[in-house]
Amino acid sequence: MVDRTHRFEPDSSSPRRSGFTLVEMLVVMAIIVVLVALLLPAILKAREVSRSMQCKSNLRQLYLGLQQYHDLYGCYMPYRVEDESYVNQYGVVRPRWQWLISNLLGRPAQNLDAIKAAGTADPTYTGVPLDNEIFFDPSLMDVQLSVNYSLLGPHQMGIRNGAYGYNFAYLGNNRNLVDGDPSTPMLNFPVRKIADSSRTICFGDSRGGNVPHGGHSMTLDPPHMRVRPDGTTVNSPSPQTIPGFDPYGPDETGTDLVAYFSPVEARHEGRGNVVFLDGHVESHTLEELGYVVQNGQPPLNSLPPTLQNGVALPQPTTFTTLSITSKWGDNRLFTGVGFDETSPSYTQAQSW
Repeated sequence: MVDRTHRFEPDSSSPRRSGFTLVEMLVVMAIIVVLVALLLPAILKAREVSRSMQCKSNLRQLYLGLQQYHDLYGCYMPYRVEDESYVNQYGVVRPRWQWLISNLLGRPAQNLDAIKAAGTADPTYTGVPLDNEIFFDPSLMDVQLSVNYSLLGPHQMGIRNGAYGYNFAYLGNNRNLVDGDPSTPMLNFPVRKIADSSRTICFGDSRGGNVPHGGHSMTLDPPHMRVRPDGTTVNSPSPQTIPGFDPYGPDETGTDLVAYFSPVEARHEGRGNVVFLDGHVESHTLEELGYVVQNGQPPLNSLPPTLQNGVALPQPTTFTTLSITSKWGDNRLFTGVGFDETSPSYTQAQSW
């Protein structure tokens, strides 16, 4: 008879396997490291693509706001109101362009509670952060301040040093011939007719007067200064006072500026996003946008060639703090007619 009560008991002398060996764990870890190394670029790429898409959406919204402003007032907006007597409904004196279209975009440009808390010490409220997400580029979230903006807080939140710049030189340059004197003629405002809207930038990723970002990035400077047809000198506190040219965007002295030049910033994998006056958005390298690039950055460009009428423009005298390139940028995507001022087709295109 078979004894069914007998149970099998393993040989106590057999080795027990309680887990992975050290070698096996190292192999698994090595596999994980390799997989992460392979997947990380794709993850980062996907994140940047998403950020760039959000940036393009923001630029498109800014364009729509500008078009509504144009429909209401029959002209393109100034980059800021220079009349010191003008105060908007929230008490902001000489509001910048973000304020001029923000209500058309659904929300005030700056935080209203912060404006109340700031008082009237600075009636232009430069130190109050932007408070409308349309003015934020998510690609700037990881960029650290290169200088100390004690009043501005996070760099892309400051209304003067935000993410996007306006092509003020050709669309809404309401500076006066004599800086600070509103009784003198405006340089180029308002512009009522654009000959080629599909090749005219209105907003774009802006670097500002600091590298990598910050300092008057509310303006978007073209590759070279705008040529003035009257040849006069624009009074400006910056070292860019050259007869026959309007100065670049950041036109004031101070420690918050590294360069008096606010070009497009190529912060999306080496490309900058821009929106044109017909509403379409593109992504380009700085060279494709007409800038002259040296060491990865577009330096201040102020050495013009002879114009098409054969008249040589005056050359700058001394620039002690700025890097000057001997090449001449191309403003074809900023002028409103699709050609640079030095092009033989420029004057003809203005009459189209």
